[in-house]
Amino acid sequence: MHLAGTIAWLSFGLLAATQSPPTLTVEKNVAGAVIPGSIYLAPNKIPGAAPYVFNLTGSTVFSGLAKTGPVHNFHPCTYNKTEHFCLWKGTVTIGYGSGDALVLDRQFRVVKTLPNVDFHEFNIKQSLNPTNGKVTDTALLTSYIPVQRDLSAFGVPNDPSQGWVIDCHFRAVDLDSGKTVFDWSSLDHVPLSESLVLPTGGINGQSQQFAWDYFHMSSVDRLSSGDYIVSSRHTSTIYRVSGKDGSITWRLGGKASTFTLEGFKFSSQHHVRVISDVGNVLTLSLFDNAYNAFTPPQGDPSGKIIEVDVATKTARLLRQYNFPEAGLEAYDGGSLMVLPKGNVFIGWGSLPYVTEFTSDGQLVYSARFAVYGSSAFSYRAFKAPFRGIT
Repeated sequence: MHLAGTIAWLSFGLLAATQSPPTLTVEKNVAGAVIPGSIYLAPNKIPGAAPYVFNLTGSTVFSGLAKTGPVHNFHPCTYNKTEHFCLWKGTVTIGYGSGDALVLDRQFRVVKTLPNVDFHEFNIKQSLNPTNGKVTDTALLTSYIPVQRDLSAFGVPNDPSQGWVIDCHFRAVDLDSGKTVFDWSSLDHVPLSESLVLPTGGINGQSQQFAWDYFHMSSVDRLSSGDYIVSSRHTSTIYRVSGKDGSITWRLGGKASTFTLEGFKFSSQHHVRVISDVGNVLTLSLFDNAYNAFTPPQGDPSGKIIEVDVATKTARLLRQYNFPEAGLEAYDGGSLMVLPKGNVFIGWGSLPYVTEFTSDGQLVYSARFAVYGSSAFSYRAFKAPFRGIT
């Protein structure tokens, strides 16, 4: 780490002395039904914002307050076949960020820095070379890049050549070499007309600072074929992107869905992940925000497991997991993890809660790190073993 970064990192030790860390208040914990593990959170907009690990009783087993200060997307990850920690640290503006994705070892020392990226995705994928048996670690990362476009068709009152829109990119980066092996641009493949969020307020498109966030990339995952699954919050669409040429193979949801959604809907979603990919059938998990703070709510937030049949061009809802209290809004963030035995762990984003359900929808765990109505949130939440800082 360069000197300036070291000074900034150490300064959080001084800050930590003046701040109290957040607490995790456990409201439900059904013995025998909850999968063992620890809870990884990165609370923000709260005193003591930093990465934390809590046990299931709510006790803090790791605090990063003296090490990093506020971060996003803190989670355990695998690099070089060993356990590491991943997180993003930087500056957040209106809906996106600019900063560094960091890989840290078991002593919480930075071993890889991926600069100038957004926080929405930091997903390390492993692939095996069948010829030499070498495992390659590839990081999937997002970037939000304001560019100028003619936005007069969308009501932007500036000179037609002076409108600003965000071009969402994702890159696949070889972690060993640092080289970008794939780069995809939303503006190259998705027309502005697919957006469900028009220029308004802080994304009015009238300046670089307030560029229209027409796409808002919220997650990226990779299929075994090498294709990618890209989630756009502001088109309410999940895209399958060719890993060869970047073309869009199909769309799920939104204005131009390739599939018929049988008896369900989703919108403004986060954290789309591939659960299985067998033949023509793809199973996805996602956090359905159903609200984005720009357009009217489309329902209550929930976690969803969806089956997509490419052959029949249909998608059906396998399971849905609702927040214990109806009528609350999770306008930002959120995540869903499928755990062993089919349990599901959900971080509710701007609802400062985490919950766990059995596969059939029984709520077996609930905890909060702030009260509803506060500004506190954790962009994502994860559950996994924690083996300590060595």
